[in-house]
Amino acid sequence: MVAKVKLAFGIGAALLLLLVAPATAAYASNGPGGFGPGFGHKGSHGHGGPGSDRGGTVVALESSPYGPVLVVGGAGAGYVPADPTATPPTPAGYNYPAGSSLYLLSSDPPTYGQGWGHGSYQSACGVTVVATQGFTCTSTPSADTGEWPALTTNGRPVAGPGVVPWLLGTVYRADLGTFQVTYAGHPLYLFDPGPNSFVGQHFLESVAPLPPWGGLWSLLSPNGLPASGVANLEPETPVAGQTTYTSPVVGVEEYPASAAIGLPPGGVTVSVYAFSGDSPWQSRCMWTCTLTWIPVLTSGPPTLASGLNAHAAGAIRRSDGSWQATYDGHPLYVYGQEQPVLGSGGPATTGTVGNGNGIHAFGGTFSLVNP
Repeated sequence: MVAKVKLAFGIGAALLLLLVAPATAAYASNGPGGFGPGFGHKGSHGHGGPGSDRGGTVVALESSPYGPVLVVGGAGAGYVPADPTATPPTPAGYNYPAGSSLYLLSSDPPTYGQGWGHGSYQSACGVTVVATQGFTCTSTPSADTGEWPALTTNGRPVAGPGVVPWLLGTVYRADLGTFQVTYAGHPLYLFDPGPNSFVGQHFLESVAPLPPWGGLWSLLSPNGLPASGVANLEPETPVAGQTTYTSPVVGVEEYPASAAIGLPPGGVTVSVYAFSGDSPWQSRCMWTCTLTWIPVLTSGPPTLASGLNAHAAGAIRRSDGSWQATYDGHPLYVYGQEQPVLGSGGPATTGTVGNGNGIHAFGGTFSLVNP
């Protein structure tokens, strides 16, 4: 068995990737909402063993707190054959049973144009061992030696009820030696084995001591968009000697499922940014911009904690149909290389540093947002 430990931080509101073009509609603001600090660690789970998936992998749907989301269908993923020599003998099974959640990574480039049998896809989530942490980002689900095993297939993937067949595809992963299933241009990954578990939602991984994948993990809706949930905005408090800000700034709650992995509920506040290249109520951070500057997505009017202007929150419609949270009319983003505030034992529960403040890129400047 392979024991794996992850340092992570924040869980909660929305965000994610790809296209961004002029937005057209806006939500009204919502009243305050309360949430507290927290810090997420992925617990160990061991599923190792030889074997491979059989035939075309099935993608299905499951209900979740974020609406219907993609999960593993069929018998499961990561087939492990029976071992009659074990004591007691073990039957054949799957590392990731049917119902295991599927995730996308915001920093993965889109896979369109790299379909079945066309070249090798270069993912942001690779197999290079991180020396400081001793694990890789991904692996095959049968080996299960990576933190986020890729959903692989030995045949064309199969759409279960409610899954759009033409959104399913594959890309070849030379580093894995197999094909990875995609949906709406997003490579699909596994994290938590078994149904009704969504603890990988909104893990933001960026720079040491966090795993350096540099992106946000999200569940996926059957329409091909991130299943974001409602964005929870809250003030982020400065920490002397660490944060780039000396008075409170606006943040978004990440890691909403922290309580599900044995930690206090409430996630961690992560700094959000406004982009000077945006027009009023319109996002102009598009395509490759969103691989680093992740739009804060929301499935409804954002909620606000005490300390923020109750009338300042809203949302705009992006060109891909998703909704992006706004504050004072500014579309909000999370920085993919954000640094956590550190405590004596590693990342603390008090938020992030705000190290994206003042970065000039993509024709504008990204700045922290005042309450």
